[in-house]
Amino acid sequence: MYFDEFIPILIYMRLFIKSLLIFSALILNSYSADISSNISKKISDYVSEIVPGDGYTETSIDLRENHKPDFSILAVRELEKNDNGNFFTQFSLFNTEKNNRERIVGNLGFGKRTLSDDKLMMTGFNGFLDLDDAGNTRASLGLEARNAVLEFNSNYYLGIADAEDEKVLDGYDLRLASQIPYLHWADAFVNSYAWQGEDRDDIKGTKLGSEMYLSPTFSLEVAFDDKDKAGLEDEWYAKLQFVYPPRDGATAQDGISDTMWREEKDMSGQLLTKVKRQNKIMIEFKGTSSITRAD
Repeated sequence: MYFDEFIPILIYMRLFIKSLLIFSALILNSYSADISSNISKKISDYVSEIVPGDGYTETSIDLRENHKPDFSILAVRELEKNDNGNFFTQFSLFNTEKNNRERIVGNLGFGKRTLSDDKLMMTGFNGFLDLDDAGNTRASLGLEARNAVLEFNSNYYLGIADAEDEKVLDGYDLRLASQIPYLHWADAFVNSYAWQGEDRDDIKGTKLGSEMYLSPTFSLEVAFDDKDKAGLEDEWYAKLQFVYPPRDGATAQDGISDTMWREEKDMSGQLLTKVKRQNKIMIEFKGTSSITRAD
């Protein structure tokens, strides 16, 4: 019983060691880092031409155990800006695997973000509509709060329409992230989620991971997805993310800082960053024992 309570801690320690190994490799091979930076910049420049307009644009490759890679493109564009915040839209398109078949999923959302009087804290709310090429549709409502060191996100998902012999599951997720001490370019996060089963038990799980900014245009997310459901395997995943325009702030090439935490900063520069949410639609297949990936 007591050992089970320490399993998440051991998993996170393993993840943190892997992150440090990646960091060490980057420091020991600065030439390779320069090549990676140049490649990511070219990819980001190309993506900015595909999705025009000022704002955040991201392409990503999601690599998971026992699954084919998922590819996505995501953009955030400002609709209106004022002295203490903005109104924005976020949209994305990607492929994913459902019951061993490829699908295309699209997301469209709108949100409002507000800065505190001293601009050191950003809060916001958002609403999204998700749909796939099979006819499944889902909506969500989300809340977020962020400063220079901490970030919190919560999302509630509600199924609207189901494809034939499928059921879109309702659910929620809660995500808390913090900068890793002395590594101003890396965050550690815990993401708890639950999906309400219709013909089967609910699906619950926790992701423990880290997001690392390796260059101004390239970041890496690595995590362990611990699924509390028979028939769904726990798995590691890695997500490669190329962004445009280049982000400000520390990267892995800056190494270990002399100060434990990032300094408080004006959060105006974060108004057009992406909303952290589950863009994939969770589905239960009727008449079978199959459940889609809980990711």
